[in-house]
Amino acid sequence: MNSKILMGCLFAASMLTTSCSLDEDPKGQMAQETYFTCQADLDASIHAIYEKLNQTQSWTNPMYPQWQGDDMTANPGSNKQAVAALDGFSSDGDNKGVTDAWKQHFALIKACNFVIEGAEKTPTSKEEINIALGNAHYWRAYAYFYLVRVFGPLPFITSTDLDVQNCTVASVEEIYDLIVKDLKFAENLPTSYSKAPRNHDGVDAWATKQAAQSTLAAVYMAMAGYPLNKGAEYYGLAAAKAKEVIDANGTYGFYNDADWSHVYSMGHNYNKETVVGIDNNWNNGSWDHDSELTSCCRFEGLGDGGWGDAWGEIAFWKRYPEGPRKDAIYAPKVTFQKGTKIYRTVDWWEIAAEDVWEAVDLKNDPAKDKEAYDKEIADLEKKVAEKPEEYRKVSTGKYEQRTFKKGDQYIAAYHPMFAVYTTNCDPSNSNIELKQPYDYTKPNYTNMTNGRRHRLIRWSEVLLWYAESAARSGAADLTTAKEYLREVRKRAVTDFENVTLSDGTKVAIANMTADQLAEACYIEHGWEVAGQWTQMVTRRADELRMNELKKNFDYRVANPEVVVAKDATGKEYKAKESVSVVKNTWAGDNSIYCPYPTVDVEKNPLLKR
Repeated sequence: MNSKILMGCLFAASMLTTSCSLDEDPKGQMAQETYFTCQADLDASIHAIYEKLNQTQSWTNPMYPQWQGDDMTANPGSNKQAVAALDGFSSDGDNKGVTDAWKQHFALIKACNFVIEGAEKTPTSKEEINIALGNAHYWRAYAYFYLVRVFGPLPFITSTDLDVQNCTVASVEEIYDLIVKDLKFAENLPTSYSKAPRNHDGVDAWATKQAAQSTLAAVYMAMAGYPLNKGAEYYGLAAAKAKEVIDANGTYGFYNDADWSHVYSMGHNYNKETVVGIDNNWNNGSWDHDSELTSCCRFEGLGDGGWGDAWGEIAFWKRYPEGPRKDAIYAPKVTFQKGTKIYRTVDWWEIAAEDVWEAVDLKNDPAKDKEAYDKEIADLEKKVAEKPEEYRKVSTGKYEQRTFKKGDQYIAAYHPMFAVYTTNCDPSNSNIELKQPYDYTKPNYTNMTNGRRHRLIRWSEVLLWYAESAARSGAADLTTAKEYLREVRKRAVTDFENVTLSDGTKVAIANMTADQLAEACYIEHGWEVAGQWTQMVTRRADELRMNELKKNFDYRVANPEVVVAKDATGKEYKAKESVSVVKNTWAGDNSIYCPYPTVDVEKNPLLKR
């Protein structure tokens, strides 16, 4: 990277504080009067935006609020109490998921404001200035779109002027008005770029016109539903905006990959199913944050360093339609790993039918260290003598340890396991990632980070947004909308023509009423983004729009057992959720929205519910 650009990135990053506190110290902030002196400065200011953007998703904390959706839950123990509290609608203002969501997205907003205020001072072409401004407006809209759905009313920060940043709290509608205004500005962006880092590996890394249009469709849908409830008119706006992208796709070249295993594959990382993405760890980097999510889906205790951040909610998994999509979203079975070897494969609900004994791997080689080897053998002999129910020596002279007793659950989490972010490793080295579709039967990559492109909006979503919005807006002809739903389902499920609605009825797409089509598309989008907390419109965001988070809450309070499987004899395997809902009385918006961070509430009395 050019050293001047690098310095610009560092300076730009240094001026971006991460809260809207009234007592901010302006020292060390970059003065716009001495910046934006050349194209390199302008580029560096955009690189700083993308650097801040990466930090909104590089790790799980800023995304924790998305666990409120009915697709995901958390480990109630381990070190996962923060995400479990949000999953159980019981968070406080000191929760690291709350504070990081707030901090990182406001840092992004400030980076965008710096460019919006100063870009036009740059002695460069009008085209370059407009590209910079368009990117800044787009990502400010993105940040506010995330925050308004998580926190509700927000500080209205559109300037870097500290006198202005007295954190006047704007209503949800005022925030949405700003989002729409920003995205309409961003619609003037190019439809494609020709040079790196703006375009690389066949995809546009910087925001584009079609990115703004697709995001506007999602925003209009959000405004049509809860809490603004603008209804059919705004669903009509959403349908029209999505259709603009669809009608121009001959230029854009987006597609639904025929093989669902490719959708999140590192072997298809830069694909044209992704309409809007966040790049990570690109080798020629203009930003240098990696994606730190590869261990998040694997459960703890499986031998490959899994963190177990996200567990699949049982009832959602049970309802999930069978087919290639389910087999890509969830690991069909759970595997145990030693080094680069898979040594056990089980269903997540499976119970040990008998005691399970495993060979003890000796740590010492007698040819290299006889004394250490002899001590290790002596220790094992002692364990065999003192704990015969746990250790034994078999006829071959090998030692074994009992790892499961008859009747034990093999999987302590006792939940479905997502596979969205998991990747495979080289057969000879678990720290080398294979760039290929994930195969649960193969050993897992253990290096925790990679260069995954986070898929914020996918082509299938644009099709579903059009179809649902057309149905909810009162469109007379829904033939095309039904075909888009059919197109999304064809590659995903075994029975693509018949859709099970929320009341359990099954309806053929061709026979659907407008209301049935709208519901079917809403449900389908949930299947498409399940377990994907980095999506712009997550399952939780959909449920907020449809005002169904209370339904999640009530279900979790009741927490009924779910029959997850039956064996050949008819024996039922049952499971229920592990996270308790501590505050078990629904409090309306105070249950829906996260509390404001305690430290900011203390500094700004306007931040109150």
